[in-house]
Amino acid sequence: MKKVVLLSVMFVFLLACKNNKETKEVKTVELLEKVDNSDFGMDSGYLPKGLEIGTLAPQITMTTDKNEKVTLEDFYKNQPVVIIFYRGYWCPVCSKHLSEFAVRAKEIENKGAKLIAISSESYENVNKTREKTNANFTIISDVDGSIMKAFDVNYNVTNEYQSMVADKLNASIAETNATNEAVLPVPATYIINTEGKIVYKQFNPNYKVRASIEDILNNLPK
Repeated sequence: MKKVVLLSVMFVFLLACKNNKETKEVKTVELLEKVDNSDFGMDSGYLPKGLEIGTLAPQITMTTDKNEKVTLEDFYKNQPVVIIFYRGYWCPVCSKHLSEFAVRAKEIENKGAKLIAISSESYENVNKTREKTNANFTIISDVDGSIMKAFDVNYNVTNEYQSMVADKLNASIAETNATNEAVLPVPATYIINTEGKIVYKQFNPNYKVRASIEDILNNLPK
């Protein structure tokens, strides 16, 4: 009799946990659906999701500031790679974020990883970013937009957001970019191991929410 009662209690407990989990998942979905991505300048025509953990990094070729061609594999075949996407020198949040990395980049490098920042802005404007942040690590301009597309972080910027940036930050997103198009990346962070697999992802359309240096250090491959 005691066994029957015990099993009944366990069943009720497990059922309650399951229902509680499902309720939380539903609420999470509801919250995500309520987020207005236009607040972050994202045109609803296409909303990126970013590559998932466990998938292989895309095979891409990047153009350096010295107009040399390098592949992503050239970097990760020898060491883990940390990739940070940022929007441009005109973005105060990006500048603050990169300034913090400039101070602590050595902590990432001392753990054997390569730090790369990627932006839609042209190399002329990358130099402005360096001046503002003292960033002394590798920065790549996505000269044709192919890197953002490969990682599925690219989105078209709404006219309203472009106007806001022009009015408040005195910058033209399109003119700042290498492609002369009003396209930006979600400021996502990825860690890629030496096998080319994505082992960490931070992806949030809210440009104020980004991976910290501690997040990165704690998730670097051992």
